[in-house]
Amino acid sequence: MTDNEVKINIILALQGALIGNISQHVRTICCDWVDMDWFKLKFYLDIESTEMEKELMSIVLTEFESNIQAFGFNFKKYFEEITFSKKPFEELEKLKIVVYWRNETPIF
Repeated sequence: MTDNEVKINIILALQGALIGNISQHVRTICCDWVDMDWFKLKFYLDIESTEMEKELMSIVLTEFESNIQAFGFNFKKYFEEITFSKKPFEELEKLKIVVYWRNETPIF
């Protein structure tokens, strides 16, 4: 399978996992991986993480694991990282793929 096909399957698995699980405090979600060794999901929040935020992120990672395995992938390790940051989007570490980005530009 090509790198692009792997990337597409990861995006599809994550999009399914994120449905109904993005709180109002999530600014950006990005991910990284190395072969089938490990997969990392990183969440940037606009508040310090609460138990509810941690639970939602855990649900997303669990849903992703299930979804990606249905596509025939199985990473050896899965990691999640939750980071509070008020930095502008341009200054955030975005890893390989940004799968969610909250629009923070003023409309008017």
